[in-house]
Amino acid sequence: GALLQRQVPNVEQFACKEFLQGLRRIELPHSEIPSLAFLNSKIIPRTGWNVMRTKTRYIDSVPWYQHFLRKEFAVTDFLRSWEEFEFTHEPDMFHDIFGHLPFHTVPEYTELIELFAPVFLRASEEQRENIKRLAWFSYEFGLIRQQGEIKVFGTGLLSSIGEIAQVTSGKTPILPFTIENVLKRDKSIYTFNKELFVFESLASLKKELERYFCTVDGEQSAVMHSQEIVDRQMELR
Repeated sequence: GALLQRQVPNVEQFACKEFLQGLRRIELPHSEIPSLAFLNSKIIPRTGWNVMRTKTRYIDSVPWYQHFLRKEFAVTDFLRSWEEFEFTHEPDMFHDIFGHLPFHTVPEYTELIELFAPVFLRASEEQRENIKRLAWFSYEFGLIRQQGEIKVFGTGLLSSIGEIAQVTSGKTPILPFTIENVLKRDKSIYTFNKELFVFESLASLKKELERYFCTVDGEQSAVMHSQEIVDRQMELR
């Protein structure tokens, strides 16, 4: 309740229109943790995504994207301590429910994040690290320009009292979201991000992501084709 009360005024002022639309749709209760049945009643009819609980505090990338492939969002049981009230380096229940789930009532948003799983799961290890950066600086910590103003898009910012204040007060340098810019930067897990990136619309973000994703498809199809040839040769021996 305390986290929600502190963060709702921030997002009402600084969040992108898609998040605010989702927040109105999901109608999160202020006095209790919403049940899975409640959350799914808001989400499944709109986008087909399904919320589930996990006892895992931090899900590794491969199982995370395997869930995404099945349109499942796993909510952790872990909740930040009072010492981490304004900033936690570890995704917790508040981040999952408040930061992510309002977006999951918005089809334009879920269509975007559904791009990630198929590409990630067939990518090489090096490509996976690049995709993690693209995810981090887009749907976790991205910014979007709407009606001439920079608005908060990333779920990590939307659920962080400390970092949303840092960014919206102008203390974080902001660069255009391009593949070339993003892939040069490392994620800042234990501190606020040193730089963040802004895109002009969901459509422009999708177009930019696909610039990289299509190269993964091309390289991986060649690798898979080579493996098929090797497999056939082994079968003939």
